[in-house]
Amino acid sequence: MTDGFDDGGTYFDIQIDGGSPDTEIWLGDDAGHLVQKEVGILRSSLIPGHYVVEFGLGAACYPVELRANVRLTQREIEAGRPCERPTVRLDLGA
Repeated sequence: MTDGFDDGGTYFDIQIDGGSPDTEIWLGDDAGHLVQKEVGILRSSLIPGHYVVEFGLGAACYPVELRANVRLTQREIEAGRPCERPTVRLDLGA
């Protein structure tokens, strides 16, 4: 993560409940990398920071800021303002 929230030693639990049992939930980091996909319910432990969520690949993207254990629903997330999916930055070296 590039947001500087944490040195990687602290993890928080996140749970995102999809609108139905077959909802695809895509979780991406602030660098634009898709890091996890689940169907129905996404459960993970992550370092604090900024993430993005999509309910179906290529669907609207929503920001999620993780600073504590959290449980969210698709409805709660989609009630917020969508954001641009971060552009993947590759460091190909010199």
